[in-house]
Order: sequence, then structure tokens, then C-alpha cells
Amino acid sequence: MTTSTRRLGRIASAAAVALAFVGGAGLAPAFSAPAQATIPQVRGVAVVDMQKVLADTKQGQSARKKLEDSSKAKQEKLDQKRKKLEADTVKLRDMKDQQKAAQLEEQLQKDYMEMQQVYMTMQQELAQQESRVLEDIYKNCQTLIDKLASELNVDLVLVRDESTVLYVEPGLDITGELVKRYNQKYPS
Repeated sequence: MTTSTRRLGRIASAAAVALAFVGGAGLAPAFSAPAQATIPQVRGVAVVDMQKVLADTKQGQSARKKLEDSSKAKQEKLDQKRKKLEADTVKLRDMKDQQKAAQLEEQLQKDYMEMQQVYMTMQQELAQQESRVLEDIYKNCQTLIDKLASELNVDLVLVRDESTVLYVEPGLDITGELVKRYNQKYPS
């Protein structure tokens, strides 16, 4: 094969590629613009107030009581530590022996740091407990909402929140029905 034959082959290949892009018939491109996505017609919209679900379901009320009891018990422990610190602080003020006063002051600082750590741990534990409870209730709600939306021919269910949904026609709020079904399926 000669050099000119190879060159002719490359030119022919380049021309074929160019024709593919140009479309062969005029200057219209061979590919067309992407098709616009069609958005289906929305049959209906509903809202759910999850704070009301948490407050009105038996499971939500039970979970809130457990959290409150746990918080109260932890708070009592913290209050005992605080009262001891306050009593020791009074002792420190009245102490005459400088060496004993320095030891007590050092112990008070350690106890104060420990109390702060207990408080932080308590807050984290309560937040984790609350998070687990909320997650379980939200998961349970999801299956009920899916079925309820299907029955009501609703394509979109929004969580009603003061910062996201400012106004809603009362007929679009399905919270009451969700709470009723939730209490039937998850009695406690």
C-alpha cells in the first residue's frame, strides 16, 4: 500500500466521520436536542404534622414519658453532685487551715469538672435516646403514609412545619387519620 493510498483512506475516514456529525443531508446535526422530561399531573397533595403525630400517638406519648423519666433520674443525680459542691464550697470559705483549704479547693475543681462531664454525657445520652425514638416512629409512619396516600390518590405528602409550610387548607391535613391508623397498628 502506497503512502498516497493510505492518505486517501484517512481522508475518506475523516469525511465519513464529518458526514455522520453533519447528518449527510444539509447542515442539520445527526443528534437532536434532549427530549424534555414530561412531568406527570399531580393528583393531590397532603400534609402531615409530625410534631402532632409524636404528641398524639400512644407510642409517641409513651416514648416521651420514658425520656422524661430518664431525664428526671439523671437530673436528680446531677442535683446531688451540685448540692455537694455547694456544701464543700461553703466549707472552703470557712476553712482556716491553708493546706487543707488548698486540698479541698483542688478537689472541688475536680468535682466541678466531673459534674460538667456528667452533664454533657447526660445531654448526649438523652439526645441519642430521642433520636432513636423519633427514627422508629418516622419509619412506622412512612408505611402508613404510603398506604394512606395511595387510598386518597395523593401524589405528594409534605411534612407540615412552621418554617416549611406556612399555610394549608385544613382538608389537606391528613395528620388525624395518620394518628388514628398509627394507634391501631402500633398500640404502644
